Amino acid sequence: MKRPRLRRIPLLATTCAGALLATACGAPGGDARDDATFQHLVSGNMMIEWDPALAYSGEPKVLRNTYETLTYYNSETEEIEPLLAETWATSDDGLEWTFELRDDVTFHSGEPLTAESVKAAIERTVDVDGGPAYLWSSVDEIDVADEHTVRFQLDYPAPLDLISASAYGASIYEIPEDGTESGADAYTGESYGTGPYTVTDYQTNAEYEVTLEAFDDYWGGWEDSHFDGVEFRVVEEAVTRARLVEQGEAHFVESLPQPLADELTNAEDLDILETASFQNMFLNMNTEVEPLDDPQVRAAIAHALNRNAFSESSDGDLVPPSGLAPDGVFGGGEHSELPSYDPDAAETLMEDAGYDLDADILELELTYTEDNEIQDIIAPLLQDQLSDINIELDVVGLPHEANLERAQSEDPDERQDLRLVNWWPDMPDASSWYETLFQTEEEPFANTSYYSNPDLDDMIAGIGELTATSEEEALEEYAQMEAIILEDLPAVPLGEVSYRRVMHSDIDGYVDNPLYAHVVHVHDLERP
Repeated sequence: MKRPRLRRIPLLATTCAGALLATACGAPGGDARDDATFQHLVSGNMMIEWDPALAYSGEPKVLRNTYETLTYYNSETEEIEPLLAETWATSDDGLEWTFELRDDVTFHSGEPLTAESVKAAIERTVDVDGGPAYLWSSVDEIDVADEHTVRFQLDYPAPLDLISASAYGASIYEIPEDGTESGADAYTGESYGTGPYTVTDYQTNAEYEVTLEAFDDYWGGWEDSHFDGVEFRVVEEAVTRARLVEQGEAHFVESLPQPLADELTNAEDLDILETASFQNMFLNMNTEVEPLDDPQVRAAIAHALNRNAFSESSDGDLVPPSGLAPDGVFGGGEHSELPSYDPDAAETLMEDAGYDLDADILELELTYTEDNEIQDIIAPLLQDQLSDINIELDVVGLPHEANLERAQSEDPDERQDLRLVNWWPDMPDASSWYETLFQTEEEPFANTSYYSNPDLDDMIAGIGELTATSEEEALEEYAQMEAIILEDLPAVPLGEVSYRRVMHSDIDGYVDNPLYAHVVHVHDLERP
């Protein structure tokens, strides 16, 4: 990676242009929508990882339809509901949890769901130690009490009913003979779950990426109103997605910019759904390299950012942040004042850090995910705004996998200076942000600011137990944790993503659950 350096050249202006539906070319022709198969349009490829123990990105769009968890988080009631487990209970000291399983569930192989299979799946998830494995860190031992009763012994109290509803790392699955090791190819394009659908086709980086069909023996049963299958179609251009759903070639579009959605509001057969999300965007700063190892430079960057401009330019797709973690999750919302847009303070901080704003230009590299439409908008805005404090950004858009591989490189010289990151939680509390984005890592994974604070690490280690024993004290701890991050500023919260979906109005049963970001639980739908 090109290291930052000072030089004396004129600043460059940056412009950004976009196309609206009214002026765009029509969508490519295609067959009319098959109303028995749910057509889900996505903006980019989803399946980075098929192993349910390792998947940690956009894969739940598919996997939540093929795998299931012990419990389910209902975002409308904010309650945990039964799924594979019918009932559960915890001991008075919170160190033992017992789950009673349904006795009518089969895996896609035809084998019955048992307590042994639950134990095996969760133990493997912990053993392969993927990103979401930390969720089970409180578990000391898993015991099989009987065929349909599984008991968890904990080292410290933790909300296991909530953990069991996680969007990641909580799936119950069969382990194929050649699927015990981490990253086993056996899971690719296959499903070993209990969910309502199974995988029939997977094409890497193809337009029609994944196709699912109904699992006949699904315990939830089937009615004529259910969809027989699901088709995930990758359509990168938002204008094309809008045209396809307008022309009846798709049932659902997971995201559209405001101007395109506005042009569809008068369509009688379409519903435009706008909901707040648990997803937010950060500007991560590489705290291990000059000049970003200097807190004054990081603070200067934070004060140079105009979040209202991000909201305006994205037509409300990215709204100003409500906190380090968003409102709506436990421990989220603003506990401390976020860095304000203050150009004078930004200039003063740069000068205090030793930079001559009349002469010196600092070159840094910013990477972002090129198929993320909001990051596409925000990246050039960052380039423009940071030029006011003589930081010139080399903006590099990369495919998601390449962007992540770059950030996780073992060679520090290969890593970026700045990186746009979207984050949403594993479960509806703020621990996911701290444990994954800001906890010290021996090898880079999700903490791509490469930030380390031993005091914060200690607080993160204890927040789960505190949440389980005293919610009031846990909220106070979250406030202190947020204050540490906003003081050190390894990353700056830029905004929260507002979802704008389009669903055909003749389909009932869709709930936009922010915990399961972009997921349509297709079996819950009723088709005409």
